Amino acid sequence: MATVAVSSNGVKVAAAKQPGRGGFLLAVAGGLLLAASFPALDLEPLAWVGFVPLLVAARGRRPRAAFALGWTGGLVFYLATVYWVAYTITHYTAVPLLLAIGILVLMASILACYHGAFLGGLRWLEERGVPAVWIAPALWVALEWLRSWFFIGFPWATLGYSQYRHHALVQMVEVTGVYGISALLVFFNAVAATVLAARGVRERGVFPALLVLTALVVAVPLAGKWRAAAIARRPPAGRLRVAIAQGNIEQDHKWDPAYQGETMARYRDLTGAAAASRPELVVWPETATPFFFQEPGPLRDDVLELAERHHVHLLFGSPAARQTRGGELEELNRAYLVSPEGREVATYDKIQLVPFGEYVPFERALFFVDRIVEAIGRVAPGLVPTVFHLPAADFGVLICYEGVFPALTRRFVDGGADFLVNITNDAWYGRTSAPYQHLAQVTFRAVENRVPLVRSANTGISAFIDPDGRIRWQGPLYETAWHVDEVSWPGVRTFYTRFGDVFAWACALVTLAAVGWGTRRGIV
Repeated sequence: MATVAVSSNGVKVAAAKQPGRGGFLLAVAGGLLLAASFPALDLEPLAWVGFVPLLVAARGRRPRAAFALGWTGGLVFYLATVYWVAYTITHYTAVPLLLAIGILVLMASILACYHGAFLGGLRWLEERGVPAVWIAPALWVALEWLRSWFFIGFPWATLGYSQYRHHALVQMVEVTGVYGISALLVFFNAVAATVLAARGVRERGVFPALLVLTALVVAVPLAGKWRAAAIARRPPAGRLRVAIAQGNIEQDHKWDPAYQGETMARYRDLTGAAAASRPELVVWPETATPFFFQEPGPLRDDVLELAERHHVHLLFGSPAARQTRGGELEELNRAYLVSPEGREVATYDKIQLVPFGEYVPFERALFFVDRIVEAIGRVAPGLVPTVFHLPAADFGVLICYEGVFPALTRRFVDGGADFLVNITNDAWYGRTSAPYQHLAQVTFRAVENRVPLVRSANTGISAFIDPDGRIRWQGPLYETAWHVDEVSWPGVRTFYTRFGDVFAWACALVTLAAVGWGTRRGIV
């Protein structure tokens, strides 16, 4: 028995269709288009149309069939975007290639459920008279926001990040966060798909949506360009000369005692070269010291003496350990600040750990998977977002993966940080697209909080990022390098810094209201 499909205006349009080969191919095409909009391909315009094949394929189908199409597109998207997970597992654990690919497919299959829920939910709401073109942006943002903290919390490749080079557009994130750009992209896709399906703008509801979309596409970049210019014209609230050292230490050598002396000699040389330009702060990458800095001894003394010799503040990453009340040994991923007098003055322990890197989610079920990071005990998260104090400025440190968590980042700035530092070791990813994706996502933290961001990465990509999200200087990948630059901050306290993900919360509430209304109304 055929099921009658209903358009958003309540008009019966066609019999519900089941997924066929055409729908499957459209779903695959949509996933590939969306993936290509991200680094390293960086074909960002494709994000404006990548959902169109999926939305067209789902039109007139039952919610369950639409979910299957969305899941297929999502699977293709994640396999093409985070394929480097398999590379990392095979290179740095004992897991064989086929099993690593299986883990990647399992991970992508779970994440693809969000794409499935989007298309399936959209069709479910459409059947109950909710206009898809209007609810699609809120529904997508609600699901993206959920993905950022639910289950294992994996906000990587949020749709809005694809537009990191569209500087006029990204200025809006100081209000909406990255989710505002995601919403605009989905709205554009939804309107385009509706116009294609209607073969024009005469269908009721299409013209108003097209009018609103046109206003947004014109007004948002113009407002962003004006805002960036206004920020640039403000006298800086402060300045600081900062140096980064990119050691380019191979991951295979990083913890080998035979290379310990060579590693430290490289950082001594880089620091000495940078110190000639008189920076006030020198930044080394995540876990730069191949030993436990907290342990007294000649290695620790050498680092303290280096800061004193060049009379600089020295920030660097180092593993640390603590013992629990039960006697269990826990490892910490720590950042240390050493003063020009050669004294340790403050530390920060990484709060947001990397799944499968520093811990294995659901260890009992995934007992065969080892952590990628070698550790003497269970890697434990830190608790407090430390704000480091210098004579001329305060700053917060994001360690590695923490740079893709906007809600965590704003806590540092809300706590008084004038600028941000991201220390990371992306050597795990090899020459894949992951280092480029990581850098692209971190640029949004600068705009959301209107602070400069300094990035020191072991093998790259190190960078200096301005408060408007522009990458002022970008270092090479897999080369030893140092760079000194001056960072300045406007002293602006943004809406996002003060209130966080209000826009995402609003989208979630709108989605819940639509679901509640649709549940009461039933299929029309």
